[in-house]
Amino acid sequence: MTWDGPALVNLADVLADLYPEKDESRIAVKAVGLKAGMIKFSDAAVLNWFNILSYANNQDQVLDIVDFALQAYPKNQALRLAKERETIPAVKGPDIRTATWRGPSAGDLEKLVSGEEDTLVDVCFLEIGFQRANAVARIVLPSGSCGSGFLIRGGLLVTNHHVLPDADAARAAEVQFNYQRTPDGLTAAPVPFRLAPERFYRTSDAMNGDDWTVVAILGEPEGRYAPLDLADVEIKTGDRVNIIQHPMGLQKQMSFFHNRVVFVSRDRVQYLTDTQPGSSGAPVFDKQWRVVALHHSGGMLREPGVKNSHASYRNEGIHINAVIRGIASA
Repeated sequence: MTWDGPALVNLADVLADLYPEKDESRIAVKAVGLKAGMIKFSDAAVLNWFNILSYANNQDQVLDIVDFALQAYPKNQALRLAKERETIPAVKGPDIRTATWRGPSAGDLEKLVSGEEDTLVDVCFLEIGFQRANAVARIVLPSGSCGSGFLIRGGLLVTNHHVLPDADAARAAEVQFNYQRTPDGLTAAPVPFRLAPERFYRTSDAMNGDDWTVVAILGEPEGRYAPLDLADVEIKTGDRVNIIQHPMGLQKQMSFFHNRVVFVSRDRVQYLTDTQPGSSGAPVFDKQWRVVALHHSGGMLREPGVKNSHASYRNEGIHINAVIRGIASA
């Protein structure tokens, strides 16, 4: 088994279950001799371990981390498979066909399936989506970790705080537009830009805020790529959302299957649309290709502000209205 993106994601899922706290992961990093200063630690456990493993892979030390974990969990089958360089089974969410649905009732679902909701769209839906995709970029950090972000008016980049938590991180990062596959299956040449936090930098903390960062892009990206507009929107449970992203730091991809919104509050939107580590900072679009959220996390999540809420396997974004309010007051 080679330690490619999917293998690292599966191992990150395993380690996130065993060591969910960031402080625990730091102990492992120190124990195997990795340089903590080169790693982008995150409060999201799976993303945290994916970043650690990505750096460890660059140092050829993934198996050192596996050995460390095996000392504490010698009977863990996934770790033993990793030690033998065999494929680790992917951690899967519930089967969408059998999972407990917390959105519309069963009767409503029957009506939706029978045609009460019109799922037909004009063919220009694809063209508009491709135009919106031009504004989405990959963010590459010195550690090798990657995130997603998108261009808005004023030559500004929007992403998560946990991707670019301060001006120094922004200054060290590279933003790559056009990193995507062509219709011929080839990889297009990425167009790199640097960031200029001295011109503009605003952020909202991931733990106590809304996990967004807005920073100026050096140069004139709007001369090549049309920016996305940010405006207050209404989004509700049952709507469909699409995400254009760089999962695992790979070429730009779109997720639009199983894309139901399952929870909405003033500040958060939760959905079933697929993402991976590296998707943090991606724009979440509605059916009209309006930005409705800033993707920031996924996994077993609770519904914020809801008493006795049970954790469910889903993804979550910051409601774009909350991001707009935050930028205006920063």
